[in-house]
Amino acid sequence: MSERQLTSFEHILLGLICLAPSSGYDLKRIFAVTPMGIYQPSSGALYPALRRLELKGLVRVQAPAGAGAESARRRRVYEPTQAGQAAHMDWLRTPVEAATVSRDLGLHLMRFVMMEHLFTSEEVIEFLQSLADELAALVAQLEQYAAGTDLGSRHPALALDHGLAVHRASLRWAERTIAALSAERTRS
Repeated sequence: MSERQLTSFEHILLGLICLAPSSGYDLKRIFAVTPMGIYQPSSGALYPALRRLELKGLVRVQAPAGAGAESARRRRVYEPTQAGQAAHMDWLRTPVEAATVSRDLGLHLMRFVMMEHLFTSEEVIEFLQSLADELAALVAQLEQYAAGTDLGSRHPALALDHGLAVHRASLRWAERTIAALSAERTRS
């Protein structure tokens, strides 16, 4: 089962289920009350994605607890399979690539969040360093483009300035986070 076959949304669902077995309702609540709301799916997207994960053998429905667990509407709680846990770890370890740094910045940050209790501090710092390296290259490329291109009017220049500001801020965050985690590691 290749993790590349999963959509970004399916990877996020699988990661959340690996953190804690969850029902569809539980997952919808997570999306509704956390910054993950940018991924907030409709019921028409969430349940088919869960079903696809189940069909791929990455999650399974927990057995009902106790004899009285059956109800008119059975709550389906999903838990990861061994294959699901392996696919999740593979996704977390996917290298940051130049082509994905801008487009998938939110996903890279989601991967960082999900690494906390699974990876060593060295692995997390290595991931963040690769993110910082790709962000630095992107910022340099955008700065070069801005310096050498006549955008013709004010709005395109302002939009490019916004993109530069966002990526510079992300780069500064990555550098500060690497420093903080490195300092924490040396103290322990």
